[in-house]
Amino acid sequence: MSDEQQKPSAKRRLLTIAALTLVLVVLPAISWFYLKGGLQWRKDAVAELGFYGQIRGAHIIYPDGTKEDQLKESVCVIHNFGSNPELTEDNKQIIETNKRLYDQFGKTSDGRPRPFFKIVMIYEGGSTEFRSAIQTIPSIDYATWVRTSGLGSWGTILNNGYEKFALEKNAKQHKEFYALADATGQIKCFYNALDEKQVNRMVQQIARLLPPL
Repeated sequence: MSDEQQKPSAKRRLLTIAALTLVLVVLPAISWFYLKGGLQWRKDAVAELGFYGQIRGAHIIYPDGTKEDQLKESVCVIHNFGSNPELTEDNKQIIETNKRLYDQFGKTSDGRPRPFFKIVMIYEGGSTEFRSAIQTIPSIDYATWVRTSGLGSWGTILNNGYEKFALEKNAKQHKEFYALADATGQIKCFYNALDEKQVNRMVQQIARLLPPL
């Protein structure tokens, strides 16, 4: 009888030891692994951002004469289409990306324009097909979308910043690129506008920079 009584006791001890090992060793190790991974991701994300110039304003003048900078205090995704752009395959892809960005960040859960996020499209003129494609973007009239010209000053700001970024990061410069600016107007990073992986990385950084709703 004593042997039979000891067997369950031994099993219970093994189960207790296993449970304690799980609680005290295994679960903390797993938690630390994921916590360390998250911390490293945040460190990498912060290190990725720098200072590559200050964006200019995009002002609108109302009938009463008051002037408003549409980009003030906003996280901005900026692309320069240039002078008289055509509706090329590259421009079609960028316009589609802009639509996706609007769908993800440009509106609140109840469909209103999200404050402090702007998609800035810089161009002057453009072919009939290009202007039609831009003007028929769903929700283009919402404040999230900012269309502006001033190619000279914008071009200088963006090109100088991109050159500094490329030198600092030892990165290749691409003809079609996005600049990402924070709510203070500082350009924080540049991305190849035609590379899905880089666009996805930009999406992660946008989420970090935007204030919570």
